[in-house]
Amino acid sequence: MARTRDEQKFNQCRDSLLAVGQELFISSSFNNVGLNDILKCSGIPKGSFYHYFESKEDFALQVVEQYHKENKAALAELLLDDSLSAYQQLKTFYKNNIDHFSEVGYCQGCLMANLSQEVADVNEAMRCKISQFSKEMVDQIGTCLERLENNELNLGHLRPCEAAQVLMNSWMGAIMKMKLEKSREPLDVFMKFFFAY
Repeated sequence: MARTRDEQKFNQCRDSLLAVGQELFISSSFNNVGLNDILKCSGIPKGSFYHYFESKEDFALQVVEQYHKENKAALAELLLDDSLSAYQQLKTFYKNNIDHFSEVGYCQGCLMANLSQEVADVNEAMRCKISQFSKEMVDQIGTCLERLENNELNLGHLRPCEAAQVLMNSWMGAIMKMKLEKSREPLDVFMKFFFAY
């Protein structure tokens, strides 16, 4: 008789693997991280890996999905905080990210941005997934921008969905410059431009 799978243990192991993958991919790259690296850091045998994921690509897609869920949840929590205006909610979201980058020495960057630069031209499944998640974040920010008062970000000539794209494009560019220079300055310039920070 086959054993019944312990769902809680299965999910814990899977989540642990995803956390390892996120750390490895963001500190190195998708192409530089091999399956042996993942197995060594997670401490599981090779055969067990395939109980959770069909392939390294499937693993990476799920890592990206988990990363996106975490970022989306962090923004959603702020957007539900009625003690903050829409302007303050967005400002806090970006400031919290800057605090994280400060903790890791202004390196690593954003997993989605890193992978989009690395694989968008060579892996259609990854490109589509990252594009989808990026659009979801833009939509989430656009919803917040609809509640802004008095053109607080000086983007009033744009529709909220367009202003959200400008914000996210500028933020991604600032993160890439931060990584290049290993400096907080590009992030501070972003905040100064949009939030008079």
